[in-house]
Amino acid sequence: MRNWQSFYEILKFPLCVIFFAVCLVGTGNLITNSVYGFAGLFSNDAVISFGELLIRIGQFMTVNYPLLFLIRLAARRGGSAASIISGLCGYVTYLAATMYFADPSLPSTAYSSILGLSVNRTNVVSLVGSTHYPLQTGLIGALIVTAITLWSFNGSRKKTEYGIFSFISREMSCVLRTIFFSIVAGIVMSYLWPYAVVFIQRIVRFISVDTNNPINLALYGITERVLGTLGLGTMIRQPFWYEMNGGSWVNAAGISISGDVNIWTAQLAANGVTGMAGRFITPYYVLNLFAMPALIWAAYSLDTNVLEKRRMVILCIIGTAASVLWGTLLPLELILMILCPLLFSFHVAYTGILYMALQSLHIYLGYQSVDTLTLTARPGSLPEFISYLQYPALSRSLIGVVVAGIFTAAVYFLVTRVYFKYMAMDLFKTGSKDEIINAVIKAAGGIENIKMTNSSIAKLTLSVYDPGKVDVQRLRRLGSHRIFENRAGFNICYGAPSTMIRLGIDSAMREAVREVNQL
Repeated sequence: MRNWQSFYEILKFPLCVIFFAVCLVGTGNLITNSVYGFAGLFSNDAVISFGELLIRIGQFMTVNYPLLFLIRLAARRGGSAASIISGLCGYVTYLAATMYFADPSLPSTAYSSILGLSVNRTNVVSLVGSTHYPLQTGLIGALIVTAITLWSFNGSRKKTEYGIFSFISREMSCVLRTIFFSIVAGIVMSYLWPYAVVFIQRIVRFISVDTNNPINLALYGITERVLGTLGLGTMIRQPFWYEMNGGSWVNAAGISISGDVNIWTAQLAANGVTGMAGRFITPYYVLNLFAMPALIWAAYSLDTNVLEKRRMVILCIIGTAASVLWGTLLPLELILMILCPLLFSFHVAYTGILYMALQSLHIYLGYQSVDTLTLTARPGSLPEFISYLQYPALSRSLIGVVVAGIFTAAVYFLVTRVYFKYMAMDLFKTGSKDEIINAVIKAAGGIENIKMTNSSIAKLTLSVYDPGKVDVQRLRRLGSHRIFENRAGFNICYGAPSTMIRLGIDSAMREAVREVNQL
């Protein structure tokens, strides 16, 4: 448990950066968007330039979020400059290797110009004639390079001053090891990753056979959320949003338009929505406007520390506003995936159900965009939702989204609270929950030494009478990645099980009081 929960504590900082990047993209979009933004209010190029600047900065951080994870994970060893530099070099090396050794005949969505890497002038016969980009392996590739970097760093610490290569420093040894094995990893992935690409393409083709089938839409929703969280969303969004897989429509001029987003944008411009486009976007409105705010406030309601809640309420308000105004699915889904995988699985499954239900009810609400950067797209925002009020033909869909959203908000709020209170630990009732709770009580100096308990979704706080009786090392061995003391007491980062441990300790304290009263 400790190893897994440590990832959340380590990655909290890059998760905050990703959230900030989403806010930058959303703010820039509100400034520059000609459909529902403030572009019509500004004729000043400086203001528009500032909005586009925010978008570009946010897009870079969002698209390259796996690199942010890599840097933070590589720096976990005391923040060593050698591990950070080695990780950066290894990541670029890994990408360059895939650029040269990957099959150039894969679909275009399998590649991406990550960090601007590309090759268009080469003597390699199989690569001549076109520009080639690295394979898009998303978070998976970054984690592979991270593992190589940390392994290389640990190995370089054992390097002695004797031997043939004694003139190479430990830091340089770490860099060289990382680069070499990243090349090997890049070459291996160049031959293995195409199988994953082919599998995804089979899913795309299966869904494309009948996009009117609710089951197919459910499969799309599940696959899209999983791939989107892993940084691979383009592989499934691009075919349906902007290509033939998402359908086609012929406008009044006889021009055929392909892709769900393209069709929706064109039909709204012609004021002739047919009621078929938008099926791949509609659930975004429910998730952004209702589900994510409900999840945020459910997490807030689980925090029992009054002072902490006063501090967190501002963050929750900002998070809710961000979700409603421009969507915060990526950072929140990453938090769920890292902190509580089971709750993330529920979110993915419910998204699939949402796609199926909305398709069955013929509720469609699309996304107006001519930007094909699917990884940084922000569909399902409140400003866009409000902009559709002017279209009488969309009234049924708008009402349907609100009704589905209210129901979804109630479900997410309830499930989140139930998960952290009853399901975050020992789901199969093996007895390990009671063992951990008893061990925590013992490490805290016994039930008689505990004055008060508080918890949040990731942290347990113990206020004790005698701090000298607390066995910090034992608490750490029980699964805590980080323990620190402040005026509130000992803050123990147990991750998702924190609330359940607190409830177990409270129950033991009440039982102890009852026993004393009986005596």
